[in-house]
Order: sequence, then structure tokens, then C-alpha cells
Amino acid sequence: MRGFLLSPSEALGILENWNQGNAEKWSAHELEHKLRSAVNGPGEDGYLLRESDRSASRSVAASRDQVLAPKPRPRLVYEPEMLRRIAGDFAASVDLPWLANRSEVDPAGVEAGEFLSRLYNAEAGERVIVFSEYKSQGQAVWPTQSIPTSGRDGVWFLAQPVDGKLRPNPRLGKMSRRSEESVLAWRWMVLESDEAPVRLWLGALARVVPRIAAITTSGGRSVHALVRVDAATKREWDDIKREVLGLVAAGADQGALSAVRLTRLPGCWRGEKEQKLLYFAPSAPALTIAEMLPRRDVLSFWRGECRRVAMGGFADREAVGRALSGCRHYGRFDEWLTSAAEELEREILTKE
Repeated sequence: MRGFLLSPSEALGILENWNQGNAEKWSAHELEHKLRSAVNGPGEDGYLLRESDRSASRSVAASRDQVLAPKPRPRLVYEPEMLRRIAGDFAASVDLPWLANRSEVDPAGVEAGEFLSRLYNAEAGERVIVFSEYKSQGQAVWPTQSIPTSGRDGVWFLAQPVDGKLRPNPRLGKMSRRSEESVLAWRWMVLESDEAPVRLWLGALARVVPRIAAITTSGGRSVHALVRVDAATKREWDDIKREVLGLVAAGADQGALSAVRLTRLPGCWRGEKEQKLLYFAPSAPALTIAEMLPRRDVLSFWRGECRRVAMGGFADREAVGRALSGCRHYGRFDEWLTSAAEELEREILTKE
């Protein structure tokens, strides 16, 4: 770039061609980092050209740069009408009980540690970085450290499994354990929306997105879906991302479509609001949720659990706690469970 007065676009084209012959290809970020370094490299401008070539080369380089400069892609935007068309009639059906009835695991009472243990293989060396401060290097590494379950702004985890070790991040010029250099598998993609109405967004997810393993609220206005993609490489992950960009028109946050992405950890608290697990299917079935048959009736099940512990005189404290958790999880959708939760809380206070 300095020696031959190449424009950034010309130099990138040469590097990309060179990169095709590599056994382990460099990422786009790594190539761009090399170009940024080269701009500040040693030598005077045009030092590899003959003096007679320099003025002409500068003119040609400037002209080529104008021609070859990539045109900006049109920005994808949220289209509310598109979301309504995709969600269709499911927007009226998809709520917490509907999702829980189609879950592999009843999401009520699933704690953060259990959630991670069902999605990651600790015995194979997979580690998960957990954060209560978003811009940090993480407050804990699961499963070797106790993970935080609450934070003023909530609790997140890095979706991709990592080795948990600090490694050089060449793009930022510092050590990190949350960058792609630490990733062990490109397994997950996070779909989230801050703009779409929750019921419409849930309806769209249920209707068109297969292989969803979990859906979690943020403790705020957004809902996060963890989708299994099993990309072999970062490049393949990026290819899959391009295939799903159409969901941005349905409300998906384009900025969240990052291969190294933090997402909300269910079973944790954002201040006084729960990051609530709405749907949990650890095997991430190759179907949309709308194509699945119900596995249970969560409202009837938890009514039955409450009656059972009452018939036992509330003596089984573990069962009482479990029933209370279920009542709280679904109480918003069933007045009977709300009343039962109040009774269970009174019983616990009485016993204490």
C-alpha cells in the first residue's frame, strides 16, 4: 500500500486472492487489521516505484479507488407490516403457556446452571463466560466458578462455547477471553428484537425459525432466541447470517447478529425483574415451534402439584418450593395459580 500506492480496495482484493490458498484462512477482520497496519508501515509513499511511475501511479490509484470503492449496502430496516404478515394468526396464540407446552423441558424452575449444563459439554472442555457487567471480560467462567445470578443491568453469557483462556485479539490489540480466538465451536446464533411488539415477535419466531433451543426475556422490552446453526467455521457462520438477514425486516436487531454475541441468561435477575425462560428445547429440533405438538399442559400440571403439596400438609419443603416456583412462573396466565402462590408463601412464612 505504501510502496506501490495501492488503494485500500486494491490491496484488499490482492489479500483476498492470496487468502484463498491458505489452509487456515484468515478472517475478514484479520485482513482488514493487516491493511490498517500497512497504512502506518515504514517507507515513503511510492518507495517501491520508479520515480517516473510515482506521479502517474498516484493519479491512477486515486481514480481506481473512486471506481472500486464499494457502494454502501442499503440499510435493512424494521417493517411492522412485514412482521404482522410473518406472525399471522400465531400472534394471538403464542404466549408463555403455549411455548412451555411445546418445550422439551418445562421452563419453570430451570436455574441458570442447569440451563448451561444442558447446552454445553463441560467434560469436553467447553466453558461459558458469564457477565454482570456487559463491557467486561466476564465475572465468572462456568462450570469452574460460581456464576452471578443478578446484576443492576442483568446477567449475560457468551453464546459460543469458549476455552475460557485469555488470548490475543489482533483486531483490538489486547488480550481477551470473549473474542473469536477463544471460541471452540460456532454453534449458536442469537435473534433478538428491541422494536417488535413481543407477541408479534414470538409469533414470527414460532412460525418461521427452526432449531430454536431457548427463548428468554431480557427483563426489559426485548426477547432473545438462541438458535442452533452448527457452523464449521466463522466464515460459514457469516454465510448463515446472510441467509437470515431478511428477519431484520420482521424486527430482528441487525446489530445483534454477531458471531461472538452476549445474550441474556435465564434464571437470573435484572434488578427486580426476572430474565424469564419462555421456551427450552436443548436438542434444538429441526422444526419450527409452530410445527410441534404440545407435550404437556403446564397450567393443569402446576395446579395438580399445588393440590398434592396441600394434601401432604405442606410437609415436603422441597416440593413446596418447587410448586411455588411453578405458580410464580405461570401465575400471570392463571388466577388459580396466583392464589395458590400466595397460599404457599404464607405456609413458608408460617413454617419459618
